[in-house]
Amino acid sequence: MEIDRKELKRQARERMALTDPKFWVVALAYIAMTTGVSWLFSLIPTPGAGASPVPFIDTLDIFLQLLLTLYYIVVQFGLCLWALWTYRQLDPGVNSLTQGFSVAGRVLLMELGILVRILGWYFLAAMALSVPFTMLAVGVGDYGTRWIFFFLFFLSLFITAYAISLRYALAPYLLADRPDDGSTIPILRSVELMRGWKMELFKLDLSFMGWEAVNFILSAAVVLTCLYQAGLLSPSFTDANQVLEWAEACRSVAYSAPVTVLSTLITIPVSLWLIPYRSVSKAGFYDARLAAAAREQGPLPEMPPL
Repeated sequence: MEIDRKELKRQARERMALTDPKFWVVALAYIAMTTGVSWLFSLIPTPGAGASPVPFIDTLDIFLQLLLTLYYIVVQFGLCLWALWTYRQLDPGVNSLTQGFSVAGRVLLMELGILVRILGWYFLAAMALSVPFTMLAVGVGDYGTRWIFFFLFFLSLFITAYAISLRYALAPYLLADRPDDGSTIPILRSVELMRGWKMELFKLDLSFMGWEAVNFILSAAVVLTCLYQAGLLSPSFTDANQVLEWAEACRSVAYSAPVTVLSTLITIPVSLWLIPYRSVSKAGFYDARLAAAAREQGPLPEMPPL
């Protein structure tokens, strides 16, 4: 069971080129609706931790972050909808990014259902993996070897969580195709469609890692330049306290507002291409999987997208 990734991505590029407005305009609008809104939220003054009735917990900040997360989820669904329409050559516009708000309740319930399922399977996998790794770590006396086992344990957990998430990767597209199905059926249908096809989607995701690496290098270059300007790249330590002070100074510079803004802005040219390219390619994977499923078990009832 394979999908021709090169042909799928070629079709994605071809159909992106036909969009009006252009794909980069939609990507820019998406960035403004996500990163831009996040920056605006960061400007909202919140009371300090001491003003919270619970020590060290800023309840207003937690509420704003939760609200922002829910907003992100709905906008991301709008991007999935735009990508699906683009791949099907239905001439979507920028306003497709806001279409998710018309079914925001179903989108959020679907994502909550996915999160609960991922966490459930993740904790079961973590419990199963912890037994052999713990026995191996306890059985060796070398601390270096133990750290290697711990690293392999957490790497296994990360791979497990990613593999579990692939089961539900097509749920947003299924909800976009059939919103009347509610929030649960797309999840179950995604599990069915992804059975035996997770590796193909993983390969498709992996094929975009080069673009991600470019963005990472650009962002890291900005951070390193700012650390160099602050004189933090050639430290000299005489005790552990100086190491902690240096690490805190680096963290303060790296997470300062100017560095965060610059390291994000420098990645925008690549993101204007990568965001729609990856989204439309994944929509193509969904359509290819639907076509394969139709050949295997007959077509599903046709319903228009949102």
